[in-house]
This record gives sequence, C-alpha cells and structure tokens, in this order.
Amino acid sequence: MRPSVPTGPVPTRSAQILRLGGVSDFREVVNRSFVPLTVTTRRPHHFHATVQGQSLQGIGLTEVVADPHVVERTRRLCEDGSTPPNYKFSLMLSGTGYLCQDGRDVVLNPGDLAIYDTTRPYTLAFDDSFRTIVAMFPKRMVSLDEDSIGRLTATALGRDDPMGEIVTTMLRQATGQMGRLGSSVAGRLARNMVDLVSILLREQLETDAEPRPVLLDRVLDYIDTHLADPALSPHSIAADHYISVRYLHALFQNEGTTVSARIRQQRLERCKTDLGDPRLAEETLTRIASRWSFSDAAHFSRLFKAAYGQTPSAFRADALS
Repeated sequence: MRPSVPTGPVPTRSAQILRLGGVSDFREVVNRSFVPLTVTTRRPHHFHATVQGQSLQGIGLTEVVADPHVVERTRRLCEDGSTPPNYKFSLMLSGTGYLCQDGRDVVLNPGDLAIYDTTRPYTLAFDDSFRTIVAMFPKRMVSLDEDSIGRLTATALGRDDPMGEIVTTMLRQATGQMGRLGSSVAGRLARNMVDLVSILLREQLETDAEPRPVLLDRVLDYIDTHLADPALSPHSIAADHYISVRYLHALFQNEGTTVSARIRQQRLERCKTDLGDPRLAEETLTRIASRWSFSDAAHFSRLFKAAYGQTPSAFRADALS
C-alpha cells in the first residue's frame, strides 16, 4: 500500500520521520521541506527514502536517506517567486553526491560540507544510496554578501579544517534534537548553528583570498583613499575586503602596527600637509582637523604634538614663515 504523505508543511518544529516508497511521494515531501525542485530517478517504482526534519524561526534542519536520484532547481523554478531567498548547507554522511552551481561542480564525499543558493539554478545527483543532512536558512541571517558566498557554492568546505569539524559536530547533534527542546532553547540552537556556518564561510573566503602582501597593499590603498570618511574603521575595512576583523588585525600585526594606528598616522600626515600649504593659510585648524575626521580639536592638537613635537599652530607658523 502506498504510504500517506502528510498535507501540512514539512519540516515542523517537532521532528517528523517519513518513510517513503515511490519517487512521487519523495518529490512532494522535498518540495515542501525545502523549495520547489524536480526529482528524477532511473527506478521511479522501486524508490525508497526516509526524511526526518524540523524547523524553527525559519531555519530548517533535515536528514535525508534515499536511493539514487537527481534533484534540479531549474531557472524557471528560481524565477517563480514562490519561495523566499534561502541558502542550503549540506553535510554528506554516507555515499557521494555531485553538486553543480554557478559554473562549478564538485563531488561530495562523506564528511564534506557544501553551500548552495536557492535563488540560482543547481543540480544534485546521487549515483548510489546516500545519507545527508541539509540545513536551510534565510539569506538575511548570514553576515556575508551574495557575491562572496557565490565564490563558495559548489565547492567542498571544511576539509581538514577545525572549524569544519565544529560545524559538522553541531549539525550531527542538532539533527533530530531541536524538536525535543523548548522553543527558546531550540531557537538559540538554530541561530547558533547558522552563526557557526557563517564563521566557516568567512574563514574559507580568507583562505582563498589573495596572498597576504597583495591583500595588505590593497588595504593600505583603501585606507589612504577613505581617510576623510569618519566611518572608516577596522570593521568597515574588513567588510569591504571580505575578511574578518581578526584577520585584518593579523595582517597589521605582522607589520608591527595596528589598523587604528595606521589610520591615525595617515590622517595626521594629511593634516600636516595641509597646515604647511600656503594656499590653505586662511583655513582654521579646526576645519583642517575636521576634514581628516578629527572631530575634537583639543584631542587633535595633543595627537599632533605627540607625533611631531610641535602643536599644529606652531608647526604652521614655522612652515609658512
């Protein structure tokens, strides 16, 4: 007898285990568990799968055990506008899978992690029976822009990476457990899981980044170009270069300085240049300091004297005499 398929959404907060016979049942369940997909198999009448999933606060966690099949997120399905923008993040537990997106493809082996974007076409093919865990969460929950994550789709993540091991352990332990926890605890667990995934993605981007000397040169040029911007900070610099603040600080630590010290030094140099320019002789010290993002004139004066051994007014008097 054909097993009945629940009509409500899957997954729910309480874990559901669905044992399915036939690809049509499986297709219906995965469409409601994730996003609309096409599912094909060479043995549609001898197809078996088990789906266990739960969801909380827009974050879904689903374990799939299934016979060989192919899943496709076509361009037409991506453009139908029926689902919000999500990322899917998977962990292969057994078997192998082939993932293709954004012009890249990768064979996923047990222990491999991967991310793919539900707003762009992708293909997943499984030639043998397999077991995988898939987390799906809104794009807005990830503190990285789409272009950055687009560099990581259809790649194997977490290999020989301590952060990958942490994410893997979290996914394994969380699967099937969120539904047994209270709503507030389960919600924090789900958000923490996405946070850990975000950290892994950011670290992967840093690993794939330019060589340190090249990246440091780009950062230094960026600082010089944005010195007049009061919002210039380690956080803004790191965000615009797709690296973490910690990694940015490490770049400067190797140079024997800090990010903030470099910004301050270059701003003081710009002020010094302006103070010695006869064409700016009528500008007040306060205006010059403000132009280079020193909002407190007294603080600027102290910094200037500590750097050059003279007050700004004394330096200007000597330079213009």
